[in-house]
Amino acid sequence: MPLLLYEDPVLLQKELHRHAALLASESYQFAAGAVAVPLNMSEFALAARFYPIVFADTEGMLPLAVTGLRDLSNLFVDREGRWSEGVYVPAYVRRYPFLPVTMSGSDALMLAIDRPRLVEGGGAVPDDPNRLFEDGNASALAARALAFCERYHRDHLQTSVFAAALRERDLLDTRRAEVRLPDQSQFRVDGFRMIDRAKLRALPDDTLGDWFRNGWLDLAALAEASQANWQALLDRQATQLSAAADAPQARRRSTRKRTDA
Repeated sequence: MPLLLYEDPVLLQKELHRHAALLASESYQFAAGAVAVPLNMSEFALAARFYPIVFADTEGMLPLAVTGLRDLSNLFVDREGRWSEGVYVPAYVRRYPFLPVTMSGSDALMLAIDRPRLVEGGGAVPDDPNRLFEDGNASALAARALAFCERYHRDHLQTSVFAAALRERDLLDTRRAEVRLPDQSQFRVDGFRMIDRAKLRALPDDTLGDWFRNGWLDLAALAEASQANWQALLDRQATQLSAAADAPQARRRSTRKRTDA
């Protein structure tokens, strides 16, 4: 199954990539088409301020931060590839173009990179801060990337345990929403699940106690509170549609001014 955001992940190997470098970029254009991105449980508190937190309607039912309402339209990435200022950027996005991989028969994590951001064929020069290997070892850049990926992976495993507990207790209900924008256009948002609060409250006392000690009740409360952000997404969508509608008029006015001059 293709990985969200990644085109062609490549395992970094010092024999093959001793002279390779990272193609550095501060642009988030690679995520401009993502309407939802994976979210780990340690991110709920920050993410709940900006995004609706839902769960994927897939086998794993892992949590997601909703970033858009229409296909291939991330409302938090502008045309210049900038993420909205002051808004939390999920770790899944921040780790790009790197990702952790495991080899068969081993628990050790290795570092991979998306090929479009890999400069090969002697791309790195001595003292290049973007080189991936140095003197046959991982460079400082690669070491930092691997450490980030290792933290992400550990958090992902804990998040998977939380999601599995929700699945086993049948607490995730399929949801959909009918959306109407100010221009009267309508569309459906579906393919996600949410925690059923009534079922959660009906859990046995000993289970609720365990979940409280695990911090899972806090996560459920944060996910519930984050649903207020659907309105913020609608507002962002309406603002972008309005700006897109105004742009042709502004260009026509500019053309008329140049003609009059």
